[in-house]
Amino acid sequence: MTTLIRQTDAWIAATRPGWLWLGQLALVALGVHLAADRLDDLLLDAVLALPLPGGASTGPEHVAVGAALVLELAVVVRAAWVLASSAGGPDPAWSAWWRKRSVESLVRPLFWAVMALGGAWTLAMAVEDATATYLGDPVAKGLGLLAGGLAAWRLGWTGWRRTTGGLFLPRHGWAGLLWAPALLACTAVGLMQLPLWGWVR
Repeated sequence: MTTLIRQTDAWIAATRPGWLWLGQLALVALGVHLAADRLDDLLLDAVLALPLPGGASTGPEHVAVGAALVLELAVVVRAAWVLASSAGGPDPAWSAWWRKRSVESLVRPLFWAVMALGGAWTLAMAVEDATATYLGDPVAKGLGLLAGGLAAWRLGWTGWRRTTGGLFLPRHGWAGLLWAPALLACTAVGLMQLPLWGWVR
C-alpha cells in the first residue's frame, strides 16, 4: 500500500509542469479576455465612424464583437504556442535578452506582464464578487487581493520568466513583427483596464 501511495505521489508530481503550463496560459487568457472586452467597444466606435451602407444586414455591433473575438482567440493560441515552445528555456538574463533582441523580444515580455496582471486582477475581482455576500466587503476584498496576488506570483511571474527566457536567437531584428500589432493592441487596452490609474492620480 505504501508503495502504491508513493508511486501515485510521484506520478502526480510528474504532472506538475503540465498543470503549471495550463495555469500560466489560463491566467494570460483571462487578461486577454479583459482586454478584448474593452476592445470591442473601441472597435464599435471605429466601425460606427465608417461610411457603411445603411441597409447592411450585419450590424456594427456584430462586426466589432466578431473582430474582437477573432483577435482574442488568435492571441490566446499564440500565447499557447509561445508557452509550449519556451519549455525548458533558461531563466531570463539581460545579456541573453540583448543578444536575442528583436521585435519579438520587446513585445513578448511586455505583453506577458500586462496580460498576466490583467488575469490576476480579473481573478481577484471574481473572488471578491463571489464572497462579498457571505463574508462582507472588507474580507471579500482581502481574499480577492490574496487570490490575485498568489496567481500573479505563482503563475504570472513564472510564465513571464519561462516565455522571456525561452526567446530564440532571431534570424533578423524584425522577427515577431507579424504578431506585434495584435499583441500590442491587447497590451495597450489591457494596461488601460488595470486599476493602476486610480493609484497614480
